[in-house]
Amino acid sequence: MTGGSLTKNSATVRPGWKTVVLLTFCIVATAVPSMAGTFSGTLTTAATSLTWNSTQTGVVGQTQTGTGVANPPCTATICDLYNLTVNVPATFYAANPNSEVHVAATWGSNLNEYDVYVYDAAGALVGMATQSGTTSNDADLGQLPSGAYQVQIVPTVAVNTPYTGSITLAADPILVPGRARYRLGNATFSSQAMTRPHSLYNTTPGGPIFFEQDAEPRIVHDPVGNLYLTAIQGVPAGSDTWKSMDGGSTWSYIGEPDGAQAAASGLGFVGVGAGGGDEDIIALPNGNVVMTSLWLGGNTTCVSSTGGDLWACNPEGSTLPADDRQWLANFDSHIVYITSKQLGAALSGTDSIYVAKSIDGGVTFPLVSQVTTPELGVQPGDQGNILVDPNNGNVYTVFFSPGADQLFLAKSVDGGQSWMLKLVFQAPAGVSIAHVFPSLALDHAGNIYIAFSDGVTSFLTHSTNSGEAWSTPVRVNAGANAKTTVEPWVVAGDAGKVNVFFYGTSDPSFNSSTAQWSIYMAQSQNALATVPTFSITAATGVMHIGAICDNGLGCASGTRNLLEYFYPDVYPDGNVFVPYPDDLHVDHTTTITNVFVLKQTGGSKIIGQ
Repeated sequence: MTGGSLTKNSATVRPGWKTVVLLTFCIVATAVPSMAGTFSGTLTTAATSLTWNSTQTGVVGQTQTGTGVANPPCTATICDLYNLTVNVPATFYAANPNSEVHVAATWGSNLNEYDVYVYDAAGALVGMATQSGTTSNDADLGQLPSGAYQVQIVPTVAVNTPYTGSITLAADPILVPGRARYRLGNATFSSQAMTRPHSLYNTTPGGPIFFEQDAEPRIVHDPVGNLYLTAIQGVPAGSDTWKSMDGGSTWSYIGEPDGAQAAASGLGFVGVGAGGGDEDIIALPNGNVVMTSLWLGGNTTCVSSTGGDLWACNPEGSTLPADDRQWLANFDSHIVYITSKQLGAALSGTDSIYVAKSIDGGVTFPLVSQVTTPELGVQPGDQGNILVDPNNGNVYTVFFSPGADQLFLAKSVDGGQSWMLKLVFQAPAGVSIAHVFPSLALDHAGNIYIAFSDGVTSFLTHSTNSGEAWSTPVRVNAGANAKTTVEPWVVAGDAGKVNVFFYGTSDPSFNSSTAQWSIYMAQSQNALATVPTFSITAATGVMHIGAICDNGLGCASGTRNLLEYFYPDVYPDGNVFVPYPDDLHVDHTTTITNVFVLKQTGGSKIIGQ
């Protein structure tokens, strides 16, 4: 072990560095309570552990504003700074491939919080650890090259709170479950609002403009790159749909495919749609588009072979009544699946998940199978999306248990005739992981990914053997303004490459009335690694202020404006399109939410690199 020097209250120290390294320092220093300090030390192959102790007071992280991932660089009057020299030759790492550097802070109570950031000499963030509700933060820096770094220990929530800092160079075990590394992402995005003609509006027996909103959007592309986007207005106002034929540069409104139900409802609705409770949309290899929309009696399922100009709709497109939250997937241009949770029809007082299969491209769905069977005691809570592996035709869907503490995968290898269930994850007692839907993705090699949230952290787990075994879930969010995250959605590209999008805020509670939310992207180019790396980018500015309630129709007014999800798409060039609801940049006298579309314009992609 080796010691280090301590300089207190050095006002001249203005670090250009912004990163925190996870090493176990062998430096022990006496710190004055509630005053920030500056420490220093050298990590070598002989001195592999550095530690220090200090006491701080501050609420830096919780008063952070803006939407950046990391705090701005701290001075020695705000944060504890550790000026670290790493002197580890590349030959050492080559001979010891499991050796890596960690920087950590540990304290006594989960009511307090210290965040760890590590910056290199050029001011680039090389690692961070910013988890709330814990008693330690550990930044995994991997095989950190020799050079000068600065560790910043940020008192996010601390009142005369002592902590121990550590920096270590040590060999990791072959398998280290539940760990990841975090970096600043390099993705850039443009944003565009979706509009529709002012002459189109909905009225109900309750009055006009009650349903002037768009939320829960999904975007897809067809084989030649045309984009389709749909979003719900709520029953019975229908689902709005847009199309772009120039790669997302411009969009045209193409109406509400489910609108034929309005006039036929006989319930006094006047407008352009009677669906709009839930929706989904897919594009088939032959260019046809299939869209489904939930209404009061079931699902209206529509097919267009004219690029969305004309639609043929079936008001009972899913075959069975009493549905909730339907999803679509296809294997080719003929086989289309629709899945939904059926409310008590299979056995009184219970819910079941079923899948209906079409062999005519989504026109009819005559083949129905039960995924969960109440008689055998398997009950579904919230159900996520359905996907088909194009390599072998395997069908997958995901769902939570009614108690929101178990995550299941359902798998069919015979075209949806029969189903197997796999318990993917069991949460600790009293922890809910249903915030809101689990999301499922398949990469080009058939590896499976599931993202979910416990109301604070967004997690990702994966399987490389068609769902037989699953990795320990790892946290994907990091940064001062993404401490609390909900509604993650994962999309995948080439093998091991994923993007996870989520709502993030610096507020410690998703129910806070003052929380400022933005959309973040966590990208991993090595998601199948034992210790994956996630690069975090703030994709939007603040787009919602207040709570994001996940209790469905039980939510208080104004807390469910964004509804339950947003579903991105990976374009053929590897960039992503992200539709999202925004209730901040709208005219609230006429509209609850508008849909915006993010288009990735730069940075790392998940296909072709």
